[in-house]
Amino acid sequence: MTIAERIIHLRKEKGYSTNKLSQLAEIGQATLREIEIGEKSPNIITLEKICNALQISLSDFFAEDDIVDTKQNDDEIDNLPDHVKKELDLAREFILYKYGIKKAPADK
Repeated sequence: MTIAERIIHLRKEKGYSTNKLSQLAEIGQATLREIEIGEKSPNIITLEKICNALQISLSDFFAEDDIVDTKQNDDEIDNLPDHVKKELDLAREFILYKYGIKKAPADK
């Protein structure tokens, strides 16, 4: 399931319209529509706002009942532009830090 499909699924599960979810998430309705139709990918801050509005954590958002083929995911990530790979790494670090799995780097 893509991020867009997951947002749509969770939004409909809550019974929210795009207008309602965009208001709760404090993002523009046009932005939410662009995300849902796949024209735009949400950054980590926007995704966290959407998750908060849906009353779920980021980890719950990405937790799926399906078993994910990690080899396929690795291949897909390898094909991404370098700047997107860096954004994925930053998102991963943020999530690990937020949930106390990893400590913040020490100040220099």
